[in-house]
Amino acid sequence: MIYITLKLSTLLLLCFNIVQIDCTDSNGQLNADAWIITPTNITPTEIAIHWEDPSNSIYASVFDVNINGPLQRSKETQINFSNQTTENQYHFKNLDPCGQYKITLQAISDDGIVLYLTTTNLQTLETQPTPIQNFEVISETQALNISWSPPKLADLCVVEYRIAGWINENSGQLFYKQTNETTIYVTDLYACQTYTVQIIPVSNNNDGEPTILEVETNAKVAMASNIQALAQYPNALELSAVDSNFDNKCETIIARFMCEESKPGNATYKVAKQYVEGQVKGVTFKALLAPLSPYTSYRCGIALFNVAGWSTAEETILSTLPYHPSSPDNILLKSRTNASLQFEWSLPQYSNGVIKLYISYFQYVGPAYFVPSRCSFTSTEAIPRETASLQQTFQSLLAYSSYSIQVAAQNEYGVGYFSRPLVVQTAPWISDAVEHLNASVSGPYPIESKYEALVVLTWQIPCNTNGEIDNFHLYIFGYREDQPRHVFNRSVLPVYDDTGLVTYEETDLKPDFDYTVEVSVNVKNVSQSSISKSTHFKAPSAIPQKLDDSQIHEVKVDAFTSRNPTKTAEVRFPVEMLKTNLGTITYVALLLSEKGCNPAPVLLFDALNTPESWPNVMSWSEAYSNSDNKKHCIPQYQATEVRWNPLLGLTDNDSHIMYIIGNKDCAKNPPEACSNVNECSTEKIYCDGPLKPATEYYLVIRFFTRSGYNDVALLEFVTDSVFQLTIIIISICGCLFMSLTAGILYIWISRRLFWQQDTCREIEDSLGDVAAKTFAFYYKLLSKPEKILREFKELALVAVDLSYSASETGCNKNRYTDILPYDKNRVLLDIDDEGSDYINASFIDGYKIKKEYIATQGPKSETTVDFWRMVLHYNVRMVVMLTQFQEGANVKCHEYFPYKSKGISVIIKKKMCYEYYDRTQMMITHDRYGLKRKIEHFYYKKWPDHGSPSNPMNLINFIRKIRSFRLSSYSPIIVHCSAGVGRTGTYIALDILMQRLKHELKINIYETVKKLRFQRMKMVQTLDQYTFLYAAAFELVRHKMNNSHLEENYLKGSLANPPNYLTETLDIGQIESEKH
Repeated sequence: MIYITLKLSTLLLLCFNIVQIDCTDSNGQLNADAWIITPTNITPTEIAIHWEDPSNSIYASVFDVNINGPLQRSKETQINFSNQTTENQYHFKNLDPCGQYKITLQAISDDGIVLYLTTTNLQTLETQPTPIQNFEVISETQALNISWSPPKLADLCVVEYRIAGWINENSGQLFYKQTNETTIYVTDLYACQTYTVQIIPVSNNNDGEPTILEVETNAKVAMASNIQALAQYPNALELSAVDSNFDNKCETIIARFMCEESKPGNATYKVAKQYVEGQVKGVTFKALLAPLSPYTSYRCGIALFNVAGWSTAEETILSTLPYHPSSPDNILLKSRTNASLQFEWSLPQYSNGVIKLYISYFQYVGPAYFVPSRCSFTSTEAIPRETASLQQTFQSLLAYSSYSIQVAAQNEYGVGYFSRPLVVQTAPWISDAVEHLNASVSGPYPIESKYEALVVLTWQIPCNTNGEIDNFHLYIFGYREDQPRHVFNRSVLPVYDDTGLVTYEETDLKPDFDYTVEVSVNVKNVSQSSISKSTHFKAPSAIPQKLDDSQIHEVKVDAFTSRNPTKTAEVRFPVEMLKTNLGTITYVALLLSEKGCNPAPVLLFDALNTPESWPNVMSWSEAYSNSDNKKHCIPQYQATEVRWNPLLGLTDNDSHIMYIIGNKDCAKNPPEACSNVNECSTEKIYCDGPLKPATEYYLVIRFFTRSGYNDVALLEFVTDSVFQLTIIIISICGCLFMSLTAGILYIWISRRLFWQQDTCREIEDSLGDVAAKTFAFYYKLLSKPEKILREFKELALVAVDLSYSASETGCNKNRYTDILPYDKNRVLLDIDDEGSDYINASFIDGYKIKKEYIATQGPKSETTVDFWRMVLHYNVRMVVMLTQFQEGANVKCHEYFPYKSKGISVIIKKKMCYEYYDRTQMMITHDRYGLKRKIEHFYYKKWPDHGSPSNPMNLINFIRKIRSFRLSSYSPIIVHCSAGVGRTGTYIALDILMQRLKHELKINIYETVKKLRFQRMKMVQTLDQYTFLYAAAFELVRHKMNNSHLEENYLKGSLANPPNYLTETLDIGQIESEKH
């Protein structure tokens, strides 16, 4: 045992500093005589003490040692430990560091009496505190509620706790706190952020072991800034918003933009939403909300979504911009007449702005009634018209025609969408008059006992019927002198072909009546008829009826009443016999045949095709010449002349008609030669030669009307007899005279024919060509119209079997259905969008150059692009136009320049106008292929349709002018009129004739036109145009001869009195000035 003797100062130090021994008496005075408790060893968890009686006056058998503490703790948690020892020292263990303990020492005697009691306070030493216990963190959105328990060891040493927090090692401390409590509330943190929290217990001299815990703050609903409009459109809004809550680390998963109509209305799109994925903090969310309705107020907002849910939406009021208004609603026809239409409509369902006015496109579509294929109508472009009201009236329209209207509204944005076309028709009206009314009479039919005839009425419906035809009204008025009038009406249903041709047959006719037919048109729902069109015809006469017995009894035929009963006979019958209600007897024929050797004649009847027709019957000469082979039996022959009218020469007092048979000397007056009775103009074909003496004859009386004939009576008579030798001598003399006459006639005719053949041989060579020097004489030989007409008719039979099947695929591209190009030489185009290579155009060979011309029809509106494609494709540099665009009421050619469509543009660079023609310089450009060509366009202004120019020299010089401008023979010349055959063929034919005359001094008009017709049908279409070529050729020859001073007198003598237009001369100075 070690005893320590301390000085008083040392004891005092122990008392007050470390051991805290209670060294005071009851009065608080230092008791120097008390038992001295001396700590021998103090550690953080142990205290060892020693005590002794300084006076050695007390002897104790046992010591009762008690320790109580730590005194810093509550009494409930303090320990109170007692033990007895016989020694004067004791060692306390398992104490709390830095704990203050109260040690009580009692000296107890053997008999258990407390001899002395002393106390002292001692404190264990400080040691490093162990980690805190029960570390707990309650997370909030932006705060942490941290709590813990003191360290298990050295908790009483702890003077404070240091609390620190950070996000990661590189971020540094975000918060640092000091407290002597075991709880702390940390605020101003980030939501959804993981923090590392460290708590260190701190003693006076040591830091305890740290305790580290990772903890995450709770999620917080995101907060967006006010929504803003980046751009406003008619059908969309571009919006933006910023996630501006920077103390919130919760990831924004999605942002929802939404615009909703602010006030109930008729907007098509009432709500629009768009979701945008989350982005980095502080970055703007952008969204384009569409579709939205134009000119509409929307309440727009944004809400953000994270793990905490949706945020409250931030909203603002925005409006879309104006846009095209929708089309007006309920476009209706309010009223109509035959010349006006009135429409009304409602406001657009979506005005999309403030409606200022309405724009209508009103267009003529075409007739609502049937239009014959021969007719054409001009379509018009739609014309925009403006109005501020909800109705509009259009005046001066065509009756019963279709019109379309489209209406659009206009607001501050512009013109909106046009409505769907509404097609309506004007009311019907009075039709135009029918056209080309003709009557063709047929009959009578060869029926003796009944009159049957008909008239075929044809007409064409007018191009403008102005409605649906209900019927055609026919008013038929018949008149014949001394006969009751024949008047009746007919209603004809509208049945016609595609050309509008109506055919009607009427059989209720009376013989020889002069009829007037008036045709008018009745249109459905129109009370008034059209202006009537009239025509006239004469009903055919009936076939004459046979005479009855009483009438035959009135007919007298007797040879003995004549002056020479051996050779002649007298026929008498009443004039009244020729008057009949079946038709006027126009002619009478008396037919004779010898009785006895011939059977009784069969009485014939028949209809005549024309009034000029005549049944073929032998003449007296033929009958007597044939009788030689028939033992002098005279067959039936006609005694009267052709078309003998017995009424000629009669007076009103004459009651009978008398005719002497056999009173002509046919040997002295032979009949004119005629191979066909119907083609002969003479009335003296038949010669009424003498009868045979002592011979019985049959006499047939044949009555003729205009339309037929009938043998109305059969009579018999006999001639008186004479001496036979006289008859023989007279017959021989007559035969000699006839033979002499025939010989003289033969010689005269032979010489005449020989002279004509020799003359023609000089004029015309083996190919039919006429030399220039003899053309004037040839022209004089053709001066009779029928000779040129015969040539022209022969041309109609040319090239009738050539194929034109390709034109069937492009039928809509043909101006006329009967003018089509032949397949062998038609112009081919590149395949267009419709898969067609067709154009109504033909290559025509020139004088020496193949395909020198392209003959084509005047372009239609739908073929204009094909026309200019042809110009580019075949490198055409010159176009000749021979028609006006419109002649009268008929459209002949579409105005095909200037032009711009489908990548092709044609502009006019320069135009020069002269008296007979215009010359226009054009530039054609193809944008797609980069082609650019200069075109010379010549327009001859004074050429009538289906006719010819009044002065050939004007056209001749026009052709020369064009040839002077031609640069290349490899470029064909396009020539067109309306159909591309009449005027076009005449132009090309004359050009070829001019070139051949220049190089060969020959002319052949017939062969030239014939070759053209093998290349395109109907070239040189009319007789007038064909005749014009002869007149033009004469002018060419005449000027050529005048210029060379050859055969001037010959030419003047060949045509002493030429037509007026042939004597006009050309102003050469004018033509030369035009060249410059």
